[in-house]
Parts: sequence; structure tokens; C-alpha cells
Amino acid sequence: MNETSMDPACAPARAATRATAMPPTAVAAVEIPCDAPCDAPCPRAAAMPRRVCDVCPDAGSRLALAVARYVAGARATGETDCIEAAFAEAEAALPAESAALLVGALGGLVRALEAHAGRPLAVLPASCCRATADEAALLEHVARARSDGAGAAEGRVARTAATVAALLGPVGRTAGRAS
Repeated sequence: MNETSMDPACAPARAATRATAMPPTAVAAVEIPCDAPCDAPCPRAAAMPRRVCDVCPDAGSRLALAVARYVAGARATGETDCIEAAFAEAEAALPAESAALLVGALGGLVRALEAHAGRPLAVLPASCCRATADEAALLEHVARARSDGAGAAEGRVARTAATVAALLGPVGRTAGRAS
């Protein structure tokens, strides 16, 4: 088959490349081959292999990632269902008053990171087995604040991450409901 008989959508001059398919500000999503294989299609899956279990060492980090994904989704779409899902996720792991504070603090952290980056954060659905570089950066800020304590926080992002860290507790502590 020669170029003239090809489907116009597949012609080399008109084919969408990775650079034109994704906006230049988009952060690459990366495949996370955890215990169960993930068959979800992702054009940039092999860019930087990063698994959720690698960026989330404990239950507190996994909770922060899930809630941050819902909050960022709500900011991007304007849907209140995303905020409801964030509260439901947090309330399943924490007492209601701590859950509300965590959702608010993560909302502040998402806003601070977006302001710092000058663009919306690239996030994946809460149940996705992959992580973006933006999500990894958010979790690095929280992990740093959890290990350093709130006293080391300087700047808007660090102060907001320290608030999240205070609600999650030290690294390694399992987030859970108080008895």
C-alpha cells in the first residue's frame, strides 16, 4: 500500500504525533505494574514507570493521593460529585472532623501547587494504578512534611503540605478511624 492509497487519517503528514496529541503542559502519566496488571490504555504509559505502591509507602499516603485526585478532578470539572467522593474516601479512613480538615487541606495543597506550576495539575482517576509526575510531587511534599514536622515549613506549598502531614500523622502510621 502506498501513501496515496492510505486512509487520510493515517497519512504520515497528517498523523498525530505524541507531541501534538498531548498539550506541552501535560505531565506524562506513567504505568504502574503493581500486583494486578493494569490494561488501561495510556499513550505515555512507558515514559517513567512509577507504581502507586512506590509513591505511596503507607495508608496515609494512599489516602492523600486518592483525596487529592478527587479534589483536583472537582477543580477541573466543577462537579460537586468529586468533592463528595473526596469526603467519602476520607471519612472511610478518618473521623468525620479530621476527614473534613484533610479534604480542605488537600484542596489548599492542590491550589498551591497549581499556582506554583502556573497550570492545572495532571491527575489520574482515584482508582488508577498509575501516577503522574504532579501526583508524585504532591506526595513528596507531604512525605517531606511528615518526616520533617510542621516546624520546617516555609512557603505556601510547604505550609499547606505541613497541614496535610499533621492530619495524616508520621510516616508509617496507618491512617484509620479512632476507636
